Amino acid sequence: MKVLVYLPPSLGASLLSLPCLKSWQANFPEAEIHLLLSPSLEGLFSAILPDYHVIPVSEVKDITRLRRTANQLKKMNVDFGLLLDNSFTSALLFYLARIPERWGYDHEGRGFMLTRKFRVRATDPPIHLKDYYLNLLKKVGLRLADDSFQLTVSSPGLLRTDKLFQDFGLTSDRPIIAIKPGSSFGPARIWPVQHQAELIDRLRAELYQVILIGSAASRPVAQAIQSSLGQKVVDLTGRLELEDLPFLLTRCQALVGNDSGLTHLANFLGLPVVALYGPTDPETCGPIRQPVAILKKPAPCSPCFYKTCPYDQRCLNNIQSEEVYQALQSLLKFKSL
Repeated sequence: MKVLVYLPPSLGASLLSLPCLKSWQANFPEAEIHLLLSPSLEGLFSAILPDYHVIPVSEVKDITRLRRTANQLKKMNVDFGLLLDNSFTSALLFYLARIPERWGYDHEGRGFMLTRKFRVRATDPPIHLKDYYLNLLKKVGLRLADDSFQLTVSSPGLLRTDKLFQDFGLTSDRPIIAIKPGSSFGPARIWPVQHQAELIDRLRAELYQVILIGSAASRPVAQAIQSSLGQKVVDLTGRLELEDLPFLLTRCQALVGNDSGLTHLANFLGLPVVALYGPTDPETCGPIRQPVAILKKPAPCSPCFYKTCPYDQRCLNNIQSEEVYQALQSLLKFKSL
């Protein structure tokens, strides 16, 4: 059986679809699974899922390109299409590619293009995104794999990371803590710079090594942290490709991050994670594996899902650096048991 899975566009959502992919594989171990995903995710998923076939596809904005892509998929002779992306275009692509079985949610009026459609009613209680994807399999009686699986990475990438760490003066005799300081989503997800600087000071006082990681969107926050500290911290924001990060995280002892794809990546790699949530809801999009500590402060307006907070951002501002440090210590002790 040749299966084509259309992944959601964001890193975090794509990673939370992993239990669904693993469950499909558990039910059909002989299936040849192809992943259709954003070009920005190609390198990462090739690294963390080497047994899957990765096909990058850019956002289709015109019918000519859509038909051309559909014709390319038609030549693959796919038996089954699973749509984890909810867009109308993704369903139209599978429909034009004449994939015999097309399963997905009836969203944006695309149900007529699906051979098996599933609905979420407005009155249904919210569920975690992981379960949202798994329900596509559960509703037809397929067996669900548990969340105990852990991503692993290969040695060549680890050797490159070791060389990178040496170049920045990081050593293997002291634990390394990664911090994800910024957010491409918007400032509402960013933990205050002063709190981050305080945490770094505390970690360094306890002889931890600290690195800042993330995309170029995190660079301004990282620079503000540097200024607040008054001393240099290893800043790798915007310096690495996404596919380099699984190897880097594997060499770290823990991650402190906000609601982001990197936080989920670290979680699936088995790294202890302290996840800081503010405008979003960890009950529907939080990390799913232990060891993890999710910190969130109550606010009458949360979760708001705003990119910019119009108020005082108390949901994140009220998370103190000492709370994060103590949560981190508890996770590291748990990991060492």
